[in-house]
Amino acid sequence: MKKCLPLPEGERVGERANQNQATLHPMLLVLTLSLINATPDYSVVVARRLGVDAKRAAELSTVFARAVEKDTTHPLGQLLPADEATELLKKAGFPDTSVCNGSAACVSSLARVSGLKRIIALQLVKVGSDLAVDASVVEGDVGRILGSVTRTVKLKSATDELDGLARDLLAKLPKVAPVVVAATPEIKPGDAPKNVDLTPPPPLPPPEVVEQPPGLTTGRKVALGLGGSAVVALGIGIGLGASALTQSNALSAIDPQFNEKAAAARSTALGADLGYIAAGSLAVGALVAWLVSPPAAP
Repeated sequence: MKKCLPLPEGERVGERANQNQATLHPMLLVLTLSLINATPDYSVVVARRLGVDAKRAAELSTVFARAVEKDTTHPLGQLLPADEATELLKKAGFPDTSVCNGSAACVSSLARVSGLKRIIALQLVKVGSDLAVDASVVEGDVGRILGSVTRTVKLKSATDELDGLARDLLAKLPKVAPVVVAATPEIKPGDAPKNVDLTPPPPLPPPEVVEQPPGLTTGRKVALGLGGSAVVALGIGIGLGASALTQSNALSAIDPQFNEKAAAARSTALGADLGYIAAGSLAVGALVAWLVSPPAAP
């Protein structure tokens, strides 16, 4: 039977290193996947440059992006590195972003093309031995400028002074408030939910309707009164007319009281005519009153 000899010290160290590497590989894989799945929200591009070559402008935009990324309280989100944004825009047909000439609308279109929510636009203008730098945060959807700062720095030391410019720009943006997690209230035995009867109450009975006997309105009562008066007036007129006719038939030219009896007959006939007129007027009034008065509610 062969005996297993112990490994030399160097080989044991190498074996432990291999074990550590095997342990680290899954961790690195998870970290890499998390970085790949992170969706970038903003980047830094040079929207204008005068007297500054493309290489120097790219260096300044990269330094500025790193300075912004140091502050974790700004609301800009996940950074897309400046060099990656430049390559992405080149493939989309924008080889030189400085053609925007500082226009916020143009920068907004660059953000939409690259799928970013916002872009920090840098304007670099060489003035003698100095460099004028303007930095603006432009929203990608509407082209609104959220904040901007301008500073003149020495051209040779511009890289060192971009940190302060980035801080000044972020100071003008709203900070992200820390997330406060509310404490879970302690539930005591007596606080347990109780059974609640959710059965709806029975419906209320319909209101009792008291039937009123049908009747006549005041207007129609007046109409009936006028109609009765018209009948009475008509009866009087007929009676007086019959009496006047009888009196007229009894007149005789040789009667010594002819004139008196003839006058009485005329008066009786006049009363009959007035009775007929009153009866007609009362009848018309009764008809009008009946028609204009609404019937009684049932």
